[in-house]
Amino acid sequence: MSRQHTFLSLIAVTAGSIALAGCSGWSYNPPIHGNFMTEPLNAPKVQAAAPPAGGNFVQETAHDYAGLSAMLRRLGDWTDVDYFARKGMAAERGEVVPPEDNRNWAIPLEEPFGFRTKMAGARARLVADLDNGGRDRFPGLAARAQVSYDCWLERTEDDWVHEFDGACHKDFLATIAALERHLKGAPAAAAPAPRAAHQYNVYFDFDQARLTPEGRQVVDEVARTAKAEPNVHIRLVGKADLVGTDPYNMALSQRRADTVRAELTRDGIDAGRIAESWDGFRDPPVPTARGVREPRNRVVEVTLQ
Repeated sequence: MSRQHTFLSLIAVTAGSIALAGCSGWSYNPPIHGNFMTEPLNAPKVQAAAPPAGGNFVQETAHDYAGLSAMLRRLGDWTDVDYFARKGMAAERGEVVPPEDNRNWAIPLEEPFGFRTKMAGARARLVADLDNGGRDRFPGLAARAQVSYDCWLERTEDDWVHEFDGACHKDFLATIAALERHLKGAPAAAAPAPRAAHQYNVYFDFDQARLTPEGRQVVDEVARTAKAEPNVHIRLVGKADLVGTDPYNMALSQRRADTVRAELTRDGIDAGRIAESWDGFRDPPVPTARGVREPRNRVVEVTLQ
């Protein structure tokens, strides 16, 4: 009898946890980041509803949190995938979500390195820039600064040795500096000259995510260029034509971007240098009507900068 009671109690606790995860928002209440049990539902949902880049601040944060959730999914951090997916879904519903508070994260080594103090100072700087017109005047930069800040906290909690000054921190510093130059109206000459971007297109056959021989040649050229310029970062954006459903094409464009990423890593490019997102058919290079097969829309756009 007691064994049966214990079993039923466990079921009740589990069900309660699921219900709580389902009805709670993205915020840090209850005091866990996310719920690995709801991740399989929320991760695809935030990707399917993510707006394309180029909107207002709320839309830009929705797009970028979907990207952060996807990045963490590749790392297998299911609770944080779920957390940032729910944060992205809140933005997709029109909410202005704030940057993270580092007190809600297990940030180590306040003594002797002052990690929390540095993060708190960076957040204060970010919030000041957001409130000083950043959200309205430069929504893309503002959203990227916020999401890269959140990424910095999440990555530091997982691996402070490599990530306190890792890719997310560097992206935050570069983006917030650019945002502040724009807010101050500084002329382009006053800022360091930006690195010239290299642009490539890797095309795919209809309904396929395998590299064609021509596509493999393009990826090889990307790898050679990246090896010759070790400080550049690689941005992949997967796309699809307008045949089929939105969820199917979102997944197809993800597989195409994953294929290019995998080939680049096989060619010796550090995965930490590669950022990846996907648009499905939402932002086609060549606008067409639904149902039109357009080869130029079956592409992974590659930018090195």
